[in-house]
This record gives sequence, structure tokens and C-alpha cells, in this order.
Amino acid sequence: MTPAPSRPTRSTRPDRVLAAPPFPPPRPPRSTRAAGSRIWRRAWPWLAALAALVVVVVTELGLLQGRIETDLARLRDAAGVPTAPASVPGPTLPAIPVVAPASAGAIAAVRLRVLDPPCAASGPCTVVVGVDRFPGAVAAPVPWTLLVLDRCRGTLVPLGAGVTAVTGGDYGVATVALPPGPALAVLAVTAEPSHAASPAVSIGAGPC
Repeated sequence: MTPAPSRPTRSTRPDRVLAAPPFPPPRPPRSTRAAGSRIWRRAWPWLAALAALVVVVVTELGLLQGRIETDLARLRDAAGVPTAPASVPGPTLPAIPVVAPASAGAIAAVRLRVLDPPCAASGPCTVVVGVDRFPGAVAAPVPWTLLVLDRCRGTLVPLGAGVTAVTGGDYGVATVALPPGPALAVLAVTAEPSHAASPAVSIGAGPC
């Protein structure tokens, strides 16, 4: 037998060849907004539960604060823990008596100022005594006496004396020795006929 003639193979044109798709196929790009929405849908129940727990704890602490403090005080009492004693104010010093009025006659006021170094009990003390006159008063030397008051004992004794100078200002300077004492007061008093006293300067605050 004569073999059948073979059919010619049809060649495929190059432009007819289709590219094979990649495997696996690429995933479409994810949307950031969609991803955030999914995360929020999963997380918000946990966040809501946590917020509710915080509100409950804060409310309980506010309501039970007084009871907690009472219970702690009972525990301290039961354990014998000493509590801090309440501060008791110390005894007040006696008031400074009025030795003479603040103004008298031609004198409108008497001023007393302590110079540096600061004065202390049982030590020297330098002071300046000034006199203010009413308008129209005749300028004249004014004698004065420096007194010290022991506020704990109630004694008032003279320390020294001086006279204000008319020229260069109505004032005088004196240095005296202060007695011992935890609470003293120094003041200047002018002589008659214009008997006036300066405000007292306290030296030491006690206690007696």
C-alpha cells in the first residue's frame, strides 16, 4: 500500500501568539481607606469597653474616697501608729503699752529707726531719733529719752538720752546697750512740754 500523503503543517504567525497570563495573577491594589475602615470596625468594641472600664473605676474611687480614708484611719488606730500632733499656737506676747501720745504740742510725730547691724538682746544698738514738727512751729532742739520694754516681764527702763539738732535736720543718733531678754521693744519719748512717743521697734519675738 502506498502511504497517504501527510498534510502540511500550518505555521502560526508570530502576531497570533498570545502571551500567557502570569501565575498566580497579581492582586488588585488595596485601598488605604478600606483597610482603615476594617481595622476600626475590629478595634472600636475593645476601645469602647476600655473607656467604660475607666469611667467605672474613676466613679468608684470618687464615691469610695471617704470610706477608704475612714478605713485607713481605723487600720492606723488598730496598729497603734501614732498620728502627728496638731500644732498648738504658742502664747502671744503682751501688748506694748502706750507710754505717750504720738503727737503733742509742736511735735507732729517722733520717728525711731534702728541702724545696721541689726540690734539684738545683750548687745549694742545704734538708733536714729527724728522729730517732725507741725507747720509754723519754731525750730528748737528737742530732748528725748530712749526706753526699752521687756515684754515678758513688763518692765520699762531708760537706756539713754539725746537732743535733736536743729541744723541739718531734726534728728539725733545714740548707741545704747540692750539688756537680755527674748522679747524687747525700744521706743523714743520726747520731754515736756511736748511729750510724744515714737512707734516701738520690736527686738526678738519670744517666746517668753
